[in-house]
Amino acid sequence: MTAFSATAPVAAPPSAHQARHVAVFNVPQHGHVLPTLAVVEQLVARGHRVSYAVTAPFAECVRAVGAEPVVYSAPDLGEAPEDLAEGVRQAITVNLGALGELDAAFGADRPDIVLYDVYAWAGPLLANRWGVPVVQLAPTHVPYQGLVEEFFGLADIAEIPGFPELAGAVAAAGLTSVHELTLAPPHVVAFFPRAFQRRPETVAAGDCRYVGPALADRSFQGRWLPPRPDAEVLYVSLGSQFTRRPEFYRACVEAFGGSPWHVVMTVGDAVSPAELGTLPGNFEVHASVPQLDVLAAASVFVTHGGMGSVMEALHHGVPLVAVPQMAEQRVNAEQIERLRLGVHLPRETVSSTSLREAVARAAADPGVAAGVAGMREEIRAAGGAAAAADAVERVLAGAPVPVR
Repeated sequence: MTAFSATAPVAAPPSAHQARHVAVFNVPQHGHVLPTLAVVEQLVARGHRVSYAVTAPFAECVRAVGAEPVVYSAPDLGEAPEDLAEGVRQAITVNLGALGELDAAFGADRPDIVLYDVYAWAGPLLANRWGVPVVQLAPTHVPYQGLVEEFFGLADIAEIPGFPELAGAVAAAGLTSVHELTLAPPHVVAFFPRAFQRRPETVAAGDCRYVGPALADRSFQGRWLPPRPDAEVLYVSLGSQFTRRPEFYRACVEAFGGSPWHVVMTVGDAVSPAELGTLPGNFEVHASVPQLDVLAAASVFVTHGGMGSVMEALHHGVPLVAVPQMAEQRVNAEQIERLRLGVHLPRETVSSTSLREAVARAAADPGVAAGVAGMREEIRAAGGAAAAADAVERVLAGAPVPVR
């Protein structure tokens, strides 16, 4: 499929007195770091200095877009849990454990603004200590009425394990409540269009900018080209977190082996292609691939339904078969079905037959084609990385300029 440019136009750099120090705080996961890189690239191109707090495995990709990594240590948490509440508890542990290290790392070189991932609470806690404004970066749905129940299966966010500790840190910092940090922040940049947001009319955040996916050059991931120009590419990936699924991959081999599809399938580092048996000639199997390159050539994407992967596919006009692995992804899969962007295939119903039927429907349904085309236009109009950088600069414009 023909794709429009993945990198939005870069604005002219500001004059010297406008250049500011931006700090970004994130959690050590691909689905959270990758959506921010194009925004960092934009801010650097506009003359700002960006310091990016992240763990060592992500330091090089941060450096590749012009930021200076501020590396903090975190315990090895292993594979992400399917229970999102447990994942949040782990993120709270990482954040609170890194507070002192990050405060010391910045030292006297304090930023003028803090950008923070929705699960990177160290950012706003330190911003409050430093007296600087914050912008939340949302890689998934901005909190809406019903999110706690649909994402966590709980009645109240305070029931999530670890929240008493986070609430204690918030109180110690002199902030009003954990609610403002998580459910109703004053400024939000969301990496998807408003048309994909679950129940947007109930969002409690203050100034919420839905900018769509912010995509930049990712040549640091390597390159991928289709085997021939006319190949009908089917891309299969469960992302970077939920990859220990050899039975799923074997079902894909059974479903599409010997078919007209050229199948590109990623299986992560924990599954060996040898576990899948003899691979048909129309399959190529990798631990990971440069996803944007593959999506630029794909006709259908079988995905776990993570927001980053969904938005990257829709940016390229690729219909989806969503096989969600946890609650947050099920919400995305329901949105995909409701908005006619593809097919929701619950993981408990996966078989070679159901996979073939779902891919055939996603590829041929005119309603899906129309839905994908419409959402692609929504993404194009949302502005991407340039709109995100504009939003950051609007908040910076209201912040005092420090004497350096």
